[in-house]
Amino acid sequence: MQILIAPTAGFEIPKPGTYRARIIEITEHPALNEDWGPQLLIKVQLDQLDSDDNPILLHYYCSQKLSRQSKLGKVVNTVIGKVPGDYSDSNRLNVADLINVPCGVLIEHVERDDGSKRAIISAWLAYEVVDRKEPPVWEKADSDSEVDEGNGNTTPSIHGHDPI
Repeated sequence: MQILIAPTAGFEIPKPGTYRARIIEITEHPALNEDWGPQLLIKVQLDQLDSDDNPILLHYYCSQKLSRQSKLGKVVNTVIGKVPGDYSDSNRLNVADLINVPCGVLIEHVERDDGSKRAIISAWLAYEVVDRKEPPVWEKADSDSEVDEGNGNTTPSIHGHDPI
């Protein structure tokens, strides 16, 4: 049996700074530490392309505790403008409400024990704080061009995606 593997650029981390972002997936995740309770894995897509021209994806872990001080509480407050008091046993947070909502993140680098660096989301920011004039890279990556029959101009369109 022959296995052929092409070289890849490797895992790339974004530079420290603020970025437009959106949460693209939230799943339950086993605790990363045996002393912790159940966690969530939040997959965050940045407005930054890697060397293969794909938006960079970061993983953000947090507990499933919803309070003003918890990481999840801060995400909910920043991304959708809700506070834990907006929810109750009969009106629970649906994490799907956080998916594809434009927001901002502050990225910092943390050094690992082996000397390598990893990028972490150190703060969640309002979308307006990091907004730019041009569309986010995920819209550019998802769009293709169509020619307007009337004037022959090329216009971008997004198929199968909700507007952001």
